Amino acid sequence: KELIKEELADKILMAELEKQRNPVEPVKLNDNVFAVHPKPWCEHLENHVNSAPATLEKSPACQTCGDNSESWYCLSCYQMNCSRYVNEHALFHGIDSGHLMTLSMADLSVWCYGCDSYVHNEKLLDAKDKGHIAKFGVPAVSVSP
Repeated sequence: KELIKEELADKILMAELEKQRNPVEPVKLNDNVFAVHPKPWCEHLENHVNSAPATLEKSPACQTCGDNSESWYCLSCYQMNCSRYVNEHALFHGIDSGHLMTLSMADLSVWCYGCDSYVHNEKLLDAKDKGHIAKFGVPAVSVSP
C-alpha cells in the first residue's frame, strides 16, 4: 500500500511539474472569456466517485486547516479540503487516501488528480447537482448537448 501511495504521489508531482513547464492553454472565446474543455470520461470515474450525501455545505472549511476560501469535496469520502492554491490539503488527501476526484465548490467543476484534468461525466451529476443546491438553493438545470 505504501508503494502505491508513493507511486501516486510521484505521478501527481510529475503532472504538476509538467503543467508548470507546459501549461494547458485555455481556448480563447473572445477578449474577456476563456474556456477549458473537460474530459468526458476518465478511468477513475468507476472507483473514485461515490454517491453524495443528502446535502453539501455552500462554503465549508477545510478539515485540516479551517480555510474556506477555495473548498473542494473529495468525491470518494466527501471530506472537505482546501485547494492546491491555498494549503494543498485536497491534493495531500488524494495522495494519502488514493481518492483522486474532487468537486470544487467555487465553480462546481471536477478535477481528477490521476488524469491531471477536469472531467465532466453523467456519473458526476449527482454531486454537482447537490453542490448547485448548496450554492444557489435550487437544482441545476439539465441542458442536452
